[in-house]
Amino acid sequence: MVILVTGSSGFVGEVLVTKLISLGYDVIGIDHTTGKHTTKIIDITKPFTLDEKIDGVFHLAAKLVHHRSSYKEYYETNATGTKNVLDIALHNNAFFVYVSTNAVYGIPNGPMTENTAIAPLDGYAKTKFQGEQICKEYEKKDLKIAIVRPSVIIGEKRLGLYTIIFKSLYSNSPVRILGNGENKVSFVNVNDLCGFLIFLLEKKISNITVNFGGKIPGSLNFVIDELKKYTKSQSKINHISLKFLPILKILAKIKIIPVTDWQLSVMYKDFFSKDDLLLSTGYVYKYEPIDALKEMADYYKENLL
Repeated sequence: MVILVTGSSGFVGEVLVTKLISLGYDVIGIDHTTGKHTTKIIDITKPFTLDEKIDGVFHLAAKLVHHRSSYKEYYETNATGTKNVLDIALHNNAFFVYVSTNAVYGIPNGPMTENTAIAPLDGYAKTKFQGEQICKEYEKKDLKIAIVRPSVIIGEKRLGLYTIIFKSLYSNSPVRILGNGENKVSFVNVNDLCGFLIFLLEKKISNITVNFGGKIPGSLNFVIDELKKYTKSQSKINHISLKFLPILKILAKIKIIPVTDWQLSVMYKDFFSKDDLLLSTGYVYKYEPIDALKEMADYYKENLL
């Protein structure tokens, strides 16, 4: 069985391709940059062809929120690029898995379900949802498609904003978090996400749009305390008052701080998904998010200290 993985040089792509190869699949990895598992350098923003016959597609390639790109750049990759990859899948009648994002819900009130109102705030989320809408058009052409909206994806090499937290922990400096830290946030262990994507392919579960929220390890304060224990840090948690939020949003807009307006809007709130639909597919979580966070701490210590 031949599987196409777009974004194969990326964080999730490398983990997914490794798992697929270990399961005996033949994998074609495409990306716009070189990588361990990238076999073809292809710009998906332009129509392309493949000589190989493929049986399944995992479409991971995207301009992500932390790229802070222009709307045009987001659209070219996340919408036009998705259409071009869908054309490859349609030509091969290949099962298609589209990895979207829970950012399409904007700033929801309460836990997210698949019926939560769609309200994307920025170019990233808007164009990822446009990618979903394009997928729906191809479903009408009888292409089998599954759409997955994951929460925050974590794992050894994706440090993201946690780079700042690990730097503080290992230097015993204050860890600054917005709000009182009692908010609950779900984290997706990258191994669980990749396991679920493969599960969808193998079970041929299509015509589904499903949140992948991962597990909730506890409040943000609890997560930081666990990381403090693990790293043997003497850091204190410094809670930043929400009265500074307007100022922080201005700094984010002019790119003085490494977060976006949307990230600031949700990082102090409960932000997690109910997983009823996910569990109804028969998938069972296999990994703990706190273990991924500890792996990230180790990776930071070994590579960035």
